[in-house]
Amino acid sequence: MTEKEKIRKAVLKMREQLDEDEAVQRSKNVLRHLENLPEYRNAGLVHTYISSKPNEVDTIMLIARSFARGKRIAVPVITDKAERKLETSELMNIGDLTEGPFNTKEPKVFSAVPLEEVDLFIVPVIAVDKAGNRIGWGLGYYDNLLKSQKKPIVALAYNFQVVDSIEPSDSDVKVDYVVTENEIIKTNAPR
Repeated sequence: MTEKEKIRKAVLKMREQLDEDEAVQRSKNVLRHLENLPEYRNAGLVHTYISSKPNEVDTIMLIARSFARGKRIAVPVITDKAERKLETSELMNIGDLTEGPFNTKEPKVFSAVPLEEVDLFIVPVIAVDKAGNRIGWGLGYYDNLLKSQKKPIVALAYNFQVVDSIEPSDSDVKVDYVVTENEIIKTNAPR
């Protein structure tokens, strides 16, 4: 088992052990910090994952709150599993979601959004370090999507998901910010 696999397994176990009410409260605190981040406040179009895994930071709340603030929302859609390709679709309404691959949610109708229109990317993590290295599910979808992005990338995580160090591979894309229930961490990611 690689070091990344060990970290993934240990952190997922901690996340799975969270009480549902505690996960909701922690998510609310993460979102409160995110809403204080100038890059989020100033973003007109926010790209975010749609939370679908047990006790993941709840982005359904984020999407609803972003719509209420007049923001546009873009979400990832898997368009090619063999190539591990994500594309970006605008989400007009939370009620417009359907089941996608890997038990994810995606819009019922695909409405392409050019990546250059996105002001801020919010990505899921299983674990992340303060240097901006992240561990996801290990399939590389987000790394493929974000490899040439210059816009800020934010990871939403609970405190226990922030680990001491993650050894990145060559294809890994770092995040610029890690937002937890207690703090906003500015990483040293080159952008």
